[in-house]
Amino acid sequence: MKNIIRLLATLLLLLCILPASSEAATSELKVHFINVGQGEAVLIQSPNGKNMLIDGGPKTAGKTVVSFLKNKGVKKLDVVVATHPDADHIGGLLDVLNTFQVGQFIDSGKVHTTQTYYDMLQLVDKKNIPFQVPKELDKIALDPNMIIRVLHVNELAEDTNDASIVLKATYNQVSFLLMADASSEIEDEIRSKFNVQATVLENGHHGSETSSSAAFISNVKPSVAVLSYGKNNAYGHPSSVVEKRLQNVGAKIYRTAVDCDITVTTNGVKHTVANSCGKSASSASAPSKPSAKAPAKQPVPVAKPAPVKQTVFKNCTELRKVYPKGVGKSHPAYQAKMDRDKDGWACER
Repeated sequence: MKNIIRLLATLLLLLCILPASSEAATSELKVHFINVGQGEAVLIQSPNGKNMLIDGGPKTAGKTVVSFLKNKGVKKLDVVVATHPDADHIGGLLDVLNTFQVGQFIDSGKVHTTQTYYDMLQLVDKKNIPFQVPKELDKIALDPNMIIRVLHVNELAEDTNDASIVLKATYNQVSFLLMADASSEIEDEIRSKFNVQATVLENGHHGSETSSSAAFISNVKPSVAVLSYGKNNAYGHPSSVVEKRLQNVGAKIYRTAVDCDITVTTNGVKHTVANSCGKSASSASAPSKPSAKAPAKQPVPVAKPAPVKQTVFKNCTELRKVYPKGVGKSHPAYQAKMDRDKDGWACER
Protein backbone atom coordinates (compact mmCIF):
# COMPACT_ATOMS: atom_id res chain seq x y z
CA MET A 1 0.00 0.00 0.00
CA LYS A 2 2.86 2.38 0.87
CA ASN A 3 4.49 1.66 -2.51
CA ILE A 4 1.27 2.53 -4.37
CA ILE A 5 0.94 5.81 -2.46
CA ARG A 6 4.59 6.60 -3.21
CA LEU A 7 4.07 5.91 -6.94
CA LEU A 8 0.94 8.07 -7.05
CA ALA A 9 2.77 10.93 -5.34
CA THR A 10 5.64 10.65 -7.85
CA LEU A 11 3.20 10.61 -10.78
CA LEU A 12 1.39 13.72 -9.52
CA LEU A 13 4.71 15.52 -9.10
CA LEU A 14 5.71 14.67 -12.68
CA LEU A 15 2.37 15.87 -14.02
CA CYS A 16 2.90 19.18 -12.27
CA ILE A 17 6.39 19.81 -13.64
CA LEU A 18 6.09 18.38 -17.18
CA PRO A 19 5.08 20.83 -19.93
CA ALA A 20 1.64 20.44 -21.44
CA SER A 21 1.51 18.35 -24.62
CA SER A 22 1.06 20.07 -27.97
CA GLU A 23 -2.40 18.50 -28.21
CA ALA A 24 -3.42 19.98 -24.86
CA ALA A 25 -2.03 23.42 -25.62
CA THR A 26 -4.27 26.03 -27.22
CA SER A 27 -2.36 27.01 -30.36
CA GLU A 28 -4.13 29.75 -32.27
CA LEU A 29 -3.32 31.48 -35.51
CA LYS A 30 -4.35 35.12 -35.78
CA VAL A 31 -4.52 36.96 -39.11
CA HIS A 32 -5.14 40.70 -38.84
CA PHE A 33 -6.31 42.80 -41.78
CA ILE A 34 -5.23 46.29 -40.70
CA ASN A 35 -7.32 49.33 -41.56
CA VAL A 36 -4.83 51.47 -43.49
CA GLY A 37 -7.30 53.43 -45.61
CA GLN A 38 -6.86 53.02 -49.37
CA GLY A 39 -4.21 50.31 -49.24
CA GLU A 40 -3.44 46.98 -47.68
CA ALA A 41 -1.55 45.53 -44.71
CA VAL A 42 -1.87 42.07 -43.15
CA LEU A 43 -0.25 40.76 -39.95
CA ILE A 44 0.04 36.99 -39.43
CA GLN A 45 0.72 35.86 -35.85
CA SER A 46 1.50 32.16 -36.03
CA PRO A 47 0.73 29.54 -33.37
CA ASN A 48 4.41 29.37 -32.39
CA GLY A 49 4.48 33.12 -31.67
CA LYS A 50 6.21 34.43 -34.79
CA ASN A 51 5.10 37.50 -36.72
CA MET A 52 4.86 38.10 -40.46
CA LEU A 53 3.76 41.42 -42.02
CA ILE A 54 2.47 41.50 -45.58
CA ASP A 55 2.56 45.06 -46.99
CA GLY A 56 2.20 48.23 -44.92
CA GLY A 57 -0.42 50.40 -46.60
CA PRO A 58 0.33 53.92 -47.91
CA LYS A 59 2.99 56.14 -46.36
CA THR A 60 0.33 58.05 -44.39
CA ALA A 61 -0.58 54.80 -42.60
CA GLY A 62 2.95 54.04 -41.40
CA LYS A 63 2.43 55.22 -37.82
CA THR A 64 -0.94 53.46 -37.70
CA VAL A 65 0.66 50.15 -38.67
CA VAL A 66 3.50 50.59 -36.17
CA SER A 67 1.00 51.34 -33.39
CA PHE A 68 -1.12 48.32 -34.34
CA LEU A 69 1.90 46.00 -34.26
CA LYS A 70 2.98 47.26 -30.85
CA ASN A 71 -0.55 46.83 -29.50
CA LYS A 72 -0.45 43.20 -30.63
CA GLY A 73 2.77 42.61 -28.72
CA VAL A 74 5.06 42.56 -31.74
CA LYS A 75 8.69 43.21 -30.82
CA LYS A 76 10.27 41.64 -33.89
CA LEU A 77 8.99 40.88 -37.37
CA ASP A 78 10.32 37.51 -38.46
CA VAL A 79 9.23 38.08 -42.07
CA VAL A 80 8.12 41.16 -44.02
CA VAL A 81 6.64 40.77 -47.51
CA ALA A 82 6.28 43.59 -50.05
CA THR A 83 3.83 42.03 -52.51
CA HIS A 84 4.56 44.58 -55.25
CA PRO A 85 6.02 48.10 -55.38
CA ASP A 86 2.85 50.25 -55.51
CA ALA A 87 2.91 52.97 -52.85
CA ASP A 88 -0.44 52.00 -51.32
CA HIS A 89 1.14 48.67 -50.33
CA ILE A 90 4.72 49.58 -49.40
CA GLY A 91 4.59 53.23 -48.24
CA GLY A 92 3.87 52.34 -44.62
CA LEU A 93 6.76 49.87 -44.56
CA LEU A 94 9.21 52.77 -44.23
CA ASP A 95 8.03 53.48 -40.67
CA VAL A 96 7.89 49.74 -39.94
CA LEU A 97 11.48 49.14 -41.06
CA ASN A 98 12.64 52.12 -38.99
CA THR A 99 10.92 50.75 -35.87
CA PHE A 100 11.22 46.96 -35.78
CA GLN A 101 13.95 44.40 -36.19
CA VAL A 102 13.21 42.31 -39.29
CA GLY A 103 14.47 38.77 -39.82
CA GLN A 104 13.78 38.44 -43.54
CA PHE A 105 12.49 40.72 -46.29
CA ILE A 106 10.67 39.22 -49.28
CA ASP A 107 10.09 41.36 -52.38
CA SER A 108 8.43 40.71 -55.75
CA GLY A 109 11.60 41.83 -57.54
CA LYS A 110 9.60 44.15 -59.79
CA VAL A 111 11.67 47.30 -60.29
CA HIS A 112 9.72 50.52 -59.84
CA THR A 113 11.19 53.99 -60.33
CA THR A 114 9.45 55.74 -57.44
CA GLN A 115 11.09 57.44 -54.49
CA THR A 116 9.03 55.31 -52.08
CA TYR A 117 10.32 52.05 -53.55
CA TYR A 118 13.90 53.37 -53.63
CA ASP A 119 13.70 54.50 -49.98
CA MET A 120 12.37 51.07 -48.94
CA LEU A 121 15.23 49.23 -50.63
CA GLN A 122 17.72 51.67 -49.12
CA LEU A 123 16.41 50.87 -45.64
CA VAL A 124 16.60 47.12 -46.24
CA ASP A 125 20.20 47.51 -47.40
CA LYS A 126 21.17 49.92 -44.60
CA LYS A 127 19.83 47.56 -41.93
CA ASN A 128 21.42 44.54 -43.62
CA ILE A 129 18.13 42.62 -43.67
CA PRO A 130 18.30 39.30 -45.56
CA PHE A 131 16.56 39.95 -48.89
CA GLN A 132 14.80 37.42 -51.11
CA VAL A 133 12.88 37.43 -54.38
CA PRO A 134 10.79 34.23 -54.23
CA LYS A 135 9.75 31.85 -56.95
CA GLU A 136 6.40 30.21 -57.59
CA LEU A 137 5.72 27.37 -55.12
CA ASP A 138 8.37 28.57 -52.65
CA LYS A 139 7.43 28.03 -49.02
CA ILE A 140 7.89 30.73 -46.40
CA ALA A 141 9.19 29.22 -43.17
CA LEU A 142 7.29 30.81 -40.30
CA ASP A 143 5.81 27.94 -38.27
CA PRO A 144 6.32 24.19 -38.80
CA ASN A 145 2.58 23.67 -38.19
CA MET A 146 1.68 26.01 -41.07
CA ILE A 147 2.24 25.97 -44.82
CA ILE A 148 2.71 29.37 -46.44
CA ARG A 149 3.23 28.99 -50.16
CA VAL A 150 3.83 31.45 -53.03
CA LEU A 151 1.23 30.83 -55.74
CA HIS A 152 2.33 33.68 -57.98
CA VAL A 153 5.11 36.21 -58.42
CA ASN A 154 6.52 37.76 -61.59
CA GLU A 155 9.33 40.29 -61.48
CA LEU A 156 9.15 40.61 -65.29
CA ALA A 157 5.46 41.57 -65.42
CA GLU A 158 4.77 44.73 -67.39
CA ASP A 159 2.20 45.86 -64.83
CA THR A 160 3.17 46.23 -61.16
CA ASN A 161 -0.12 44.68 -60.06
CA ASP A 162 0.57 41.54 -62.07
CA ALA A 163 3.94 41.22 -60.36
CA SER A 164 2.05 40.67 -57.07
CA ILE A 165 3.15 37.98 -54.65
CA VAL A 166 0.05 35.85 -54.04
CA LEU A 167 0.17 33.74 -50.87
CA LYS A 168 -1.83 30.83 -49.53
CA ALA A 169 -1.43 30.18 -45.80
CA THR A 170 -2.82 26.92 -44.42
CA TYR A 171 -3.16 25.88 -40.77
CA ASN A 172 -4.64 22.40 -40.55
CA GLN A 173 -8.18 22.73 -42.01
CA VAL A 174 -8.30 26.54 -42.25
CA SER A 175 -6.65 28.48 -45.07
CA PHE A 176 -6.14 32.07 -46.19
CA LEU A 177 -5.72 33.23 -49.80
CA LEU A 178 -4.08 36.67 -50.01
CA MET A 179 -4.33 38.09 -53.53
CA ALA A 180 -2.56 41.48 -53.24
CA ASP A 181 -3.41 43.36 -56.50
CA ALA A 182 -3.46 40.36 -58.84
CA SER A 183 -5.77 40.81 -61.83
CA SER A 184 -8.40 38.37 -63.11
CA GLU A 185 -5.88 37.17 -65.72
CA ILE A 186 -3.50 36.16 -62.93
CA GLU A 187 -6.42 34.55 -61.07
CA ASP A 188 -7.11 32.39 -64.14
CA GLU A 189 -3.47 31.38 -64.28
CA ILE A 190 -3.38 30.45 -60.59
CA ARG A 191 -6.61 28.45 -60.53
CA SER A 192 -5.52 26.48 -63.59
CA LYS A 193 -2.46 25.20 -61.70
CA PHE A 194 -3.33 25.11 -57.99
CA ASN A 195 -6.06 24.36 -55.50
CA VAL A 196 -7.29 27.84 -54.64
CA GLN A 197 -10.13 26.81 -52.33
CA ALA A 198 -9.77 28.76 -49.09
CA THR A 199 -11.65 29.58 -45.91
CA VAL A 200 -10.71 33.27 -46.04
CA LEU A 201 -10.14 35.29 -49.20
CA GLU A 202 -8.58 38.72 -49.22
CA ASN A 203 -9.89 39.94 -52.55
CA GLY A 204 -7.47 41.27 -55.14
CA HIS A 205 -7.01 44.97 -55.84
CA HIS A 206 -9.24 46.26 -53.01
CA GLY A 207 -12.41 44.76 -54.49
CA SER A 208 -11.91 46.26 -57.95
CA GLU A 209 -13.78 44.63 -60.84
CA THR A 210 -10.41 44.05 -62.52
CA SER A 211 -10.03 41.18 -60.05
CA SER A 212 -12.31 38.65 -58.30
CA SER A 213 -13.88 37.12 -61.39
CA ALA A 214 -17.00 35.00 -60.92
CA ALA A 215 -15.10 31.88 -61.98
CA PHE A 216 -12.31 32.53 -59.51
CA ILE A 217 -14.64 33.18 -56.57
CA SER A 218 -16.57 30.03 -57.44
CA ASN A 219 -13.31 28.07 -57.25
CA VAL A 220 -12.19 29.64 -53.97
CA LYS A 221 -15.61 29.20 -52.27
CA PRO A 222 -14.62 31.42 -49.31
CA SER A 223 -16.56 31.43 -46.05
CA VAL A 224 -15.10 34.87 -45.31
CA ALA A 225 -14.12 37.62 -47.75
CA VAL A 226 -12.09 40.69 -46.78
CA LEU A 227 -12.10 43.90 -48.80
CA SER A 228 -9.33 46.35 -47.87
CA TYR A 229 -10.01 49.90 -49.08
CA GLY A 230 -10.46 53.51 -47.95
CA LYS A 231 -13.80 55.17 -47.39
CA ASN A 232 -14.97 57.37 -50.29
CA ASN A 233 -11.87 56.52 -52.35
CA ALA A 234 -11.52 58.05 -55.82
CA TYR A 235 -11.37 54.62 -57.53
CA GLY A 236 -14.88 53.51 -56.58
CA HIS A 237 -13.55 50.46 -54.69
CA PRO A 238 -15.08 48.05 -54.01
CA SER A 239 -17.17 47.11 -57.02
CA SER A 240 -20.78 46.19 -56.26
CA VAL A 241 -20.40 43.46 -58.90
CA VAL A 242 -17.62 41.84 -56.85
CA GLU A 243 -19.68 42.07 -53.66
CA LYS A 244 -22.59 40.38 -55.43
CA ARG A 245 -20.33 37.57 -56.60
CA LEU A 246 -19.19 36.98 -53.03
CA GLN A 247 -22.75 36.97 -51.76
CA ASN A 248 -23.66 34.41 -54.42
CA VAL A 249 -21.23 31.87 -52.94
CA GLY A 250 -22.39 32.59 -49.38
CA ALA A 251 -19.29 34.44 -48.22
CA LYS A 252 -19.53 36.79 -45.25
CA ILE A 253 -18.03 40.10 -46.34
CA TYR A 254 -15.89 42.29 -44.08
CA ARG A 255 -14.68 45.72 -45.13
CA THR A 256 -11.85 47.71 -43.52
CA ALA A 257 -13.61 50.99 -44.44
CA VAL A 258 -16.66 49.81 -42.46
CA ASP A 259 -15.36 47.27 -39.94
CA CYS A 260 -11.91 48.83 -39.28
CA ASP A 261 -9.27 46.28 -38.21
CA ILE A 262 -10.47 42.73 -38.92
CA THR A 263 -9.05 39.69 -37.10
CA VAL A 264 -9.58 36.05 -37.98
CA THR A 265 -8.64 33.65 -35.17
CA THR A 266 -8.43 29.90 -35.70
CA ASN A 267 -7.25 26.76 -33.93
CA GLY A 268 -6.92 25.05 -37.30
CA VAL A 269 -10.43 23.62 -37.24
CA LYS A 270 -12.83 26.41 -36.32
CA HIS A 271 -12.46 30.14 -36.92
CA THR A 272 -13.97 33.35 -35.60
CA VAL A 273 -13.97 36.88 -37.02
CA ALA A 274 -13.81 40.07 -34.95
CA ASN A 275 -13.44 43.74 -35.81
CA SER A 276 -12.39 46.90 -33.99
CA CYS A 277 -15.44 49.06 -34.72
CA GLY A 278 -17.56 47.74 -31.88
CA LYS A 279 -19.87 45.63 -34.02
CA SER A 280 -20.47 41.92 -33.64
CA ALA A 281 -19.06 39.65 -36.32
CA SER A 282 -22.51 38.73 -37.55
CA SER A 283 -23.53 42.33 -38.09
CA ALA A 284 -20.38 43.01 -40.07
CA SER A 285 -20.95 40.21 -42.54
CA ALA A 286 -22.97 40.50 -45.71
CA PRO A 287 -26.15 38.41 -46.01
CA SER A 288 -26.23 35.67 -48.64
CA LYS A 289 -29.42 37.21 -50.00
CA PRO A 290 -30.30 40.92 -50.12
CA SER A 291 -32.43 41.90 -47.15
CA ALA A 292 -35.61 43.87 -47.78
CA LYS A 293 -34.85 45.98 -44.72
CA ALA A 294 -31.24 46.71 -45.64
CA PRO A 295 -30.57 50.39 -46.31
CA ALA A 296 -29.85 51.31 -49.86
CA LYS A 297 -26.18 51.42 -50.70
CA GLN A 298 -24.93 54.98 -50.76
CA PRO A 299 -23.29 56.02 -54.02
CA VAL A 300 -19.55 56.50 -53.91
CA PRO A 301 -18.77 60.20 -54.28
CA VAL A 302 -16.96 60.93 -57.51
CA ALA A 303 -13.86 63.03 -57.10
CA LYS A 304 -14.08 66.34 -58.92
CA PRO A 305 -11.42 66.73 -61.60
CA ALA A 306 -8.57 69.05 -60.83
CA PRO A 307 -8.56 72.42 -62.60
CA VAL A 308 -7.40 71.89 -66.16
CA LYS A 309 -3.83 72.96 -66.80
CA GLN A 310 -1.71 71.07 -69.28
CA THR A 311 -3.55 68.08 -70.80
CA VAL A 312 -1.03 66.36 -73.08
CA PHE A 313 1.93 64.45 -71.61
CA LYS A 314 4.52 62.01 -72.94
CA ASN A 315 4.40 59.75 -69.88
CA CYS A 316 3.33 59.49 -66.23
CA THR A 317 6.52 61.11 -64.96
CA GLU A 318 5.69 64.28 -66.87
CA LEU A 319 2.01 64.15 -65.91
CA ARG A 320 2.75 63.87 -62.18
CA LYS A 321 4.76 67.10 -62.30
CA VAL A 322 1.47 68.88 -62.95
CA TYR A 323 -0.95 66.44 -61.26
CA PRO A 324 1.00 64.68 -58.44
CA LYS A 325 -1.84 62.26 -57.63
CA GLY A 326 -2.61 61.32 -61.23
CA VAL A 327 -5.93 61.97 -62.96
CA GLY A 328 -9.32 60.28 -63.14
CA LYS A 329 -11.10 59.09 -66.26
CA SER A 330 -13.21 62.24 -66.48
CA HIS A 331 -10.15 64.51 -66.57
CA PRO A 332 -9.00 65.91 -69.97
CA ALA A 333 -5.44 64.74 -69.28
CA TYR A 334 -6.49 61.10 -68.77
CA GLN A 335 -5.03 58.65 -71.28
CA ALA A 336 -5.97 54.97 -71.25
CA LYS A 337 -2.39 53.89 -72.02
CA MET A 338 -1.27 55.48 -68.74
CA ASP A 339 -3.95 53.60 -66.76
CA ARG A 340 -2.07 50.31 -66.56
CA ASP A 341 -4.38 48.62 -64.06
CA LYS A 342 -7.49 49.80 -65.93
CA ASP A 343 -9.15 51.13 -62.77
CA GLY A 344 -10.16 54.49 -64.22
CA TRP A 345 -7.23 56.41 -62.73
CA ALA A 346 -4.06 57.17 -64.64
CA CYS A 347 -0.60 57.63 -63.17
CA GLU A 348 -1.56 57.07 -59.54
CA ARG A 349 1.31 56.57 -57.13
